[in-house]
Amino acid sequence: DEREVAVLFSVVRRLREAGTSVLYVSHFLDELFTICDRVTIMRDGATIADHAIDETDKTSLIAQMLGREVSEIQAAGMTELGGGTKTAGELVFEACGVATNRRLRSLDLSVRSGEIVGLGGLLGSGRTEAARAIFGADRLSAGTLEFTGKSAPPTTPADAIGSGIGFLTEDRKAEGIIPDMSVRENLTLALLPALTRHGHIDRVRERELVEEFIQSLGIKLNDMDQPIRELSGGNQQKVLLARWLAIHPKLLILDEPTRGVDVGAKFEIQAIIRQHVERGVGVLLISSEFEELVEGADHIVVMQDGVSVGRLSNPGVTEEALISAIARAPGTDVQQEIS
Repeated sequence: DEREVAVLFSVVRRLREAGTSVLYVSHFLDELFTICDRVTIMRDGATIADHAIDETDKTSLIAQMLGREVSEIQAAGMTELGGGTKTAGELVFEACGVATNRRLRSLDLSVRSGEIVGLGGLLGSGRTEAARAIFGADRLSAGTLEFTGKSAPPTTPADAIGSGIGFLTEDRKAEGIIPDMSVRENLTLALLPALTRHGHIDRVRERELVEEFIQSLGIKLNDMDQPIRELSGGNQQKVLLARWLAIHPKLLILDEPTRGVDVGAKFEIQAIIRQHVERGVGVLLISSEFEELVEGADHIVVMQDGVSVGRLSNPGVTEEALISAIARAPGTDVQQEIS
């Protein structure tokens, strides 16, 4: 958390002052600008550039990591997910007082088409439990869920998938990929009912669809039939994202979608998410990175101890405002004070 990071940085600074050289490797660019004197950029096993940290900026670093021009990054908006300046569409999903027997005590939130709603909170605040409840993985003990006008919520993940809900879980290796199955099989798992006729999978359509997503998402692999375990973390995550995009979701639940991937893959994944939001998909974004929520979400629902305690709305939310809202005592009103 923030306090532990501050302690770590103070130790690193003391080591530097004592004459120790430090090589600091991180996916988090803000950390580099906070703690480092110089930064070296590598791509495909080779050194691309080396800068004094005060002679560069985040956008330039991203451009060099991806091998693109700064103007391309700026034009694509790849340093942001959403922006919060658009008008959202119809109501896709709404939760009122939702509780389960797994730490979630009272959840109130709504998501509209073409909108990104973030869930902010510390570890153990109930964010993942909220996602599981919406996806039908945990049975409700209280409250109501309404999805596209239907008061009967999904009671199983299969129901949720059939209703157009996709759920990218936070633990890619334990709950996402099936390591010994191929990229093709992993990507089409949620779509199998639509690809199956009389008990037989339409292999031609399946391969066409997989090839389409490999191209559109820029998945790097040798062959669609190779085991997914052989792909890098970022490319595994793209396959899992493609799994849910393939069902043409109305609501996409993303739990830590950029965790454990390199910076280049992170911004490519964010760009893919943004493209589908612009096409009308509603997104519930869970992230431990406050910057990702602040830059990416149209609204941020703050959670504490299994309860949604307030809502912040962009544009105007800062990381400081989000941290302050998360840190307030339970029961304190943390509704938007900025807009």
